[in-house]
Formats: sequence, structure tokens, C-alpha cells
Amino acid sequence: MKDPKAEVIHYLKHDRTLLGGRNLYNQLPTKNLALQRQMARWTDSAINIERLCYELAKAVGLEQRLLKIYTQNPVVQINAIEVDIDTDDTGSKDDGTTLDDALLAFDTENTKWNTGKALAKALGIKTSRRKKNEIWPDLEEARRALVAKQLAEIPGEVKASIKLRDQFPFLREKDCPDSLKLLVNELITSYEDFKDNQPKLHDLLQDDEAKALVDVVLKDYIENKQAWAELEHYNTTGQVLGEHPLFEILEEKERITRLETPDLAKEIKNLENNIGRNKKKGNTELVDKQEQYLAHAQAELAKRS
Repeated sequence: MKDPKAEVIHYLKHDRTLLGGRNLYNQLPTKNLALQRQMARWTDSAINIERLCYELAKAVGLEQRLLKIYTQNPVVQINAIEVDIDTDDTGSKDDGTTLDDALLAFDTENTKWNTGKALAKALGIKTSRRKKNEIWPDLEEARRALVAKQLAEIPGEVKASIKLRDQFPFLREKDCPDSLKLLVNELITSYEDFKDNQPKLHDLLQDDEAKALVDVVLKDYIENKQAWAELEHYNTTGQVLGEHPLFEILEEKERITRLETPDLAKEIKNLENNIGRNKKKGNTELVDKQEQYLAHAQAELAKRS
């Protein structure tokens, strides 16, 4: 990455999506590895996107004043390929429709001739001296290819999330507790970590390395089981069980959010000191938690300034 700050500014101006920001943070040379792991578990919400923007700006040294300016302005979409679709039977015009959007909206039965012909031209499909029953199959084939391409590009964690929502329909409901939505990300992350690390045990020769990895694999396995238990319990009873470690973290973050601003500043200072001490002691698990609380507290303080 040639200029991380420029990339972050570009993201703040033109993207501001959770997936785009997370991918950008993963590429930053100054990224915090513990925070990177936490971000993998964040759900797509306005609060998390705001936190993500804050962490990106912090990582590249972008002033908070500039961050506010960029995030207060609307996102400016760029590089959209516009399709010059002529007027349909009603005389209306679809200005600004991207090529992919227009192709996905194509319908062999309902798309008007003028609209379909313009779309075919934009896609490079031959239209001269060809009738509707010759052009339409080409458009349908192009649409199928686009859908297949987009499905292939869906990240594994998104596909897993879709399957979970099929298995636990309450995750689709508006009154589903936010904690359970976060738990879905926790479940997917812990399973992916377990799947990645478990085979490595067979490749390790040194006992110390093996023991450390066993601890990681065991922790991921337990958290995976705990997450399943939470979802199964809610699915059966409609009540949150609340035994997964995530609930303790959420409760502490809520406590931090409720702090008055002077107390919040003190909390940040205390967390920074505690993290420094615990890093020296090698208490990685506690440091990971405290870094989550620190990031949350800093984002909360930034919102108030």
C-alpha cells in the first residue's frame, strides 16, 4: 500500500461500508492485531461503522477534525458504470443505473424492448438486425453469469451467516436481541479459527509451540459450543441464556458508555496503563479484552468531542 492515509481518506469519502473498511484495516501496516480479530466479529451497524472509521483514522494519523468533516458529508459513489437506457413505454429514463444493476433487473417477460436493446448494446451484445427472441437469451445468459460471479465473491463468513439464519429464523426478526446477532459473528469466527488451527497441531515439533496452539484450538472449540448453546436456548425458550463470554464484554462496554466524560477519560488512561502492564506479564487473553474496551472507550470519547 503506497499511501495508507490517502487510502483511508478515499474510503471515508467514497465507501464507509463495514466490509470495505475491514478489508482496508487488514492491509494497514500499522494495524492492531487484537483489534483486527475483534473487527471480524462486528455486525454491520451504524455504531460499528463509526468505530471502524475512527480506528482507520487513528491507525494512519488522520486528525479527528478531518475525520468529522469526511464522515459528516454523504458518501460519494465513484466508478459507477452508467447505462444509457433509452426511454421505455412510459417515457421515463433510468439515469444512473449501473450496468450490473440493470442486468440483474433484466426480466425476459417484463423488460421493455427499448430498455433491453440498450442494455445489450452496453454489454457488447450484437443487436443489429437481431430480433427480441434472439437478443433475450443472450441477456439471460449474461445475467446468470453475473449472478454466479457475485455468489462466488461472497465471503465464506457471509455464506455461513445465511445458513445460520435459515437454521435459526429468529435471527431475521426485528426484535431479535443484538447480542445474538453479534453471537453469530462470534460463532463463525471461532469455528473458522478452530478449522484453521487444528490441522497445524500435527505439523508442530516443539512442545511449547504445540501447547500454545492447543490452548488456542481448545478456546475456539469451547466458544463455538457455547455460541451454539446460546442460539439453541433462545430458539427453544425465547430467552437469552447469557453464559457466553461475549455477554460479559457487552456488559462492560455498556458500563463504559454510561460513564460521564471526565470518568471516561480516566477510564481510557487506566486501560492504557493496564494494557501496558499485562503485556509485560504475557497475559494475552486479558490484553485482548482490555484493548476491546479501550477501542470502545476511545470511540465513545471521540463522539462526544
